[in-house]
Amino acid sequence: MLRSTLLSVLVATMIALTAAPAFAGPAETAYLQKLTNTWSGKGKLTGAETGAIACKIVIKGGDKRASYQGRCAIPDMAQQAFNGSIVYNDKLQRYESRSAGGTVVGFKRGTSLVFTTKNTSLAGTTYSTMTISPTKLVVDFALVDKSGEKTTARISFTR
Repeated sequence: MLRSTLLSVLVATMIALTAAPAFAGPAETAYLQKLTNTWSGKGKLTGAETGAIACKIVIKGGDKRASYQGRCAIPDMAQQAFNGSIVYNDKLQRYESRSAGGTVVGFKRGTSLVFTTKNTSLAGTTYSTMTISPTKLVVDFALVDKSGEKTTARISFTR
């Protein structure tokens, strides 16, 4: 039960990074196009729950955004799919992601974009950070369940 909740929360975290259309200037559009790639990621759950995680994300450049489709799986569980876009909002001068859960604001650190989320659900409180650049993609994830037990994961992606 906890494993299925963890996978659902992990995928919800990835979905939270989906975005709505916005406008980008030439520099931001060029940067988003550089994110285009096929990424394969592996990680491991540690703490209250343990096990391997495998993900694949395909990012495609489009008009003023980088669209992506992905899947993640934990062994003995069904795969979970997610998709969306990363965009730059000219009006607010920031990178954004948006899902049914709301907007996630990203910031640029060096050559990377960083998106951080915190959500509370029946499973507990989840924290995640996705760091993406043209050469690197990493997702750090933690779930603190209602009893205070913590499960963490780091998924490192390669092209």
